[in-house]
Amino acid sequence: MNIGFEFIKYSLNAKGRHGIHSPFVYNLVDNVLRKPINEEVIDRQFRLFKALKNDATIINFEEFGAGSKRLKKQRSVKQIFAANSTKNNYGNLLFRLMHSYKPMHVLEFGTSIGCGTLQLHWGNPEAKIITIEACKETFEFAKKTIEQHQVNNNIKLINSTFNRYLEEKIIEKFDFVFIDGHHDGKSLIDYIKKLEKHTHNDTIFILDDIRWSNDMFNAWKTLVNDEQYHLSLDFFRMGILIRQINKQKEHFTLKK
Repeated sequence: MNIGFEFIKYSLNAKGRHGIHSPFVYNLVDNVLRKPINEEVIDRQFRLFKALKNDATIINFEEFGAGSKRLKKQRSVKQIFAANSTKNNYGNLLFRLMHSYKPMHVLEFGTSIGCGTLQLHWGNPEAKIITIEACKETFEFAKKTIEQHQVNNNIKLINSTFNRYLEEKIIEKFDFVFIDGHHDGKSLIDYIKKLEKHTHNDTIFILDDIRWSNDMFNAWKTLVNDEQYHLSLDFFRMGILIRQINKQKEHFTLKK
């Protein structure tokens, strides 16, 4: 995967609100992506990011997926934070989607150090969030971080692999699913398929690191071409899928 070349292609194809004929996507670009973030949340982000980028705590990371391209198995929190995509533009995307669409049942695969979890939580504090992290030491760190920065107790952390969680009896129907972990194309498709019975037509799927590797990007393209997902949105690093089988199939490459 030549990420520089891919970014050039993305930049040439990415649209703003002009040239978009889908009412849902036009509204997303015009009213969701441009929505200002209030000062209270900006302050929360600042305090969280300041703490994490200076945290030298060492985590002995257990790999359950493709593994990091840049980080060793023994890594500091500040190194993990530096490589994290759920800050700045992409973190704000998660926040804005949660704040605008108000999903009430949310599933996150890949808690990591808790950045994405908290962006989801701050976007809609009333949402019940289940977040899954397989690495025990990362899970313990994230638990402490989330306890310090959450607004209420609506976040449930589970120390488990994604597959082990999916094998359990799941009673929720999720409105919003954020997959940020494993980084293996075959596994990504497998998780999406297994989640079908635990989601519904309006569930928003957010897939992180779709250009992590050729394998991941091919999996993304397979999902984009799947007829049951009527809408797919490419934000370069993140992709969005929505399954509304009775609507016309559409794909957009959007500016983040």
